[in-house]
Amino acid sequence: MPRYFTLPEVNGQIPALEEAFGRVMQIRAQLKTLYRRLDEKRFAPTDEHFSVNIPGAPPDVLRDRANFKALVETLREELERVHATGCVIKDVETGLVDWPAQSQGREIFLCWQYGEKEVAFWHDLETGFAGRRPVSEL
Repeated sequence: MPRYFTLPEVNGQIPALEEAFGRVMQIRAQLKTLYRRLDEKRFAPTDEHFSVNIPGAPPDVLRDRANFKALVETLREELERVHATGCVIKDVETGLVDWPAQSQGREIFLCWQYGEKEVAFWHDLETGFAGRRPVSEL
């Protein structure tokens, strides 16, 4: 049986989530920069588990690949901390998360996106972000 959250509970999480997604956005920007630099030199990582040490690679490539791997791990840890709060991460790129909740005996999601100061929207399980409605309707 899933845990259901209340609006005050999730609004209490927003300051920490705002900070966490701020870090996530910074890490993602750094990863994109490193990836472009590695790709230009034809040393871009091709999957999650890539080798840092490539025989014959220039020192700057080895450094960038090591930094990339460390940033991927930091991003993974940050997202695991966010997920541990009980929310469902829907879109890392935009910082979109949902919390399972109930309203009038039916399951819904309370919905928040990075940059919003509080949870102001909800949606049915089937409609997703496109079906967001104001929490004042609950």
